[in-house]
Amino acid sequence: MIFKVAADAVLIIFSFILAYYVRFKILLFITPASMPIFERYLSVLVFVTLIWLAVFKLVGLYENKKFTAFVDEVAALFGGIALSTLILLGLLFLYRELWFSRLVVLNAWWIAFLLLSVLRLAILWAGRLMHLFGFGVRATLILGAGEIAQTLAEKMNSNRGLGYRVVGILEAGDLSRIKNVIKTEKVDEVIIAGADIPAEKTLDIITECERFGVEFKIVPGILDLIASRVDIDELAGVPLFTVSEIRLKGLNAMVKRGTDIILSGLGLLILSPLFLVSAVLVKLTSPGPVFYGQERVGFDGKTFKMFKFRSMVAGADEMIGKLETRSETSGHIFKIKHDPRITPLGKWLRRFSVDELPQLFNVFLGQMSLIGPRPPLPREVAKYNAWHLKRLRVRPGITGPWQVSGRSHLPFDDMVRLDIYYIENWSLWLDLKILLRTLPVVLTGSGAY
Repeated sequence: MIFKVAADAVLIIFSFILAYYVRFKILLFITPASMPIFERYLSVLVFVTLIWLAVFKLVGLYENKKFTAFVDEVAALFGGIALSTLILLGLLFLYRELWFSRLVVLNAWWIAFLLLSVLRLAILWAGRLMHLFGFGVRATLILGAGEIAQTLAEKMNSNRGLGYRVVGILEAGDLSRIKNVIKTEKVDEVIIAGADIPAEKTLDIITECERFGVEFKIVPGILDLIASRVDIDELAGVPLFTVSEIRLKGLNAMVKRGTDIILSGLGLLILSPLFLVSAVLVKLTSPGPVFYGQERVGFDGKTFKMFKFRSMVAGADEMIGKLETRSETSGHIFKIKHDPRITPLGKWLRRFSVDELPQLFNVFLGQMSLIGPRPPLPREVAKYNAWHLKRLRVRPGITGPWQVSGRSHLPFDDMVRLDIYYIENWSLWLDLKILLRTLPVVLTGSGAY
């Protein structure tokens, strides 16, 4: 943290110096044309830097565990710089002796945001590079005997850049064995990943982790996901938990729908050349229609036709019965990594999600949203448990939380848990984060088949 504070201080000062020269060397057409004495700026830069660093501390930029994603830290950085700039402008208005050009302050805003964002990206890449060489790797013990624990361990072991080394997967029943592994393996972190672990046992494990100075994390169960909507009520002296309505209702739903209309309309306009090229290539490379319309289940269980560029041979649906036993995903979803029905062009369309683009029409028509749970097939919904149906409480999306968290690699129940988390915690910022995280997933084709 000390390194980050020092680096931030240096870049803040450099941003103001650069902003000074931008204002009085480049923007000469804006009066005054005369260049103020540079030393007057330097004399107050230490004071200004301390203000900015204090605001950064206030918004949590120096709390190591606060941010789980780079985009969250950049958003906090944006807010911190904006607040710092407003405070400085306010001081300039109230205290005339603190002489500073307002254009210098505004230029320093965007320059500092750019430089400090690059710094955090460099720190992120350096950390991942160190993890690849074995430095700073956290010895992690996973507790739980189910599919969630196994999936979590596979993801940690397959991506060393995350900085985890799984030392074992244990059932949570034997507390003495857990303590022994923590001591012998010098465990840094314990992850409780079993939905069936009793609350008392979880508390015992947490207590032992605190005693050994080991960090702990818990994979949330279904009931934990609705915690943000729980209020405490009282009836005749008896405390009751009241669960409020999901967030995507009323005004929130109207805001999301308005955003969908605007962005899908712009997307259809901007991507129209790509639509034309894709349509021509599909038509030329395999017999059959350009678009493929498939019946899907949407909001409140209503069915609709979801459009895609055709990436399979004509009549592919009739072949599912012969291939169903080869499905490589658990749960109710049918997927094969090397599906023989996919055309050569279709492999590329799917790899970079170009085949999904016609769903912008579905979004514009109100059948889908840009962000949301993926729309299931009717035969998949027929196999749902009662809690799975909650993902039908909102409009389905072109992309969603499962696509930026593993796509086809995720087990079905994990996918539903992600969808429920999204529904329970919806915000425009969460939608924006998913959109930003979708771009690298699409460009790399991660988990797509």
